[in-house]
Amino acid sequence: MKKESYLSTPATLRPLVLISLLPLVAGCSPAPSVVMFGATFPDWLLCSGIGVLVMSFLHALLHKGKYKSWLEPAGLVYLCVTALAAMLSWLLFFPN
Repeated sequence: MKKESYLSTPATLRPLVLISLLPLVAGCSPAPSVVMFGATFPDWLLCSGIGVLVMSFLHALLHKGKYKSWLEPAGLVYLCVTALAAMLSWLLFFPN
């Protein structure tokens, strides 16, 4: 049995098929971005950078105050605190 293609469908169905596919190619709204120094950066990149800066500050603060044991296991704690700071900065600076 031969498979039917789009071109072999009746002429009255072709516009309906095209109209039904139209929402799939409409796309999304542009990604949220921040203009810095004349260039646009995505919001998530800025928030990730804030998260890394917060974790770096916290690392220096806790190591100076002899609270190094609070950061164990280091890999997991650093990742979680960085993610938490990034998500909180997203909520704080970009509430929409």
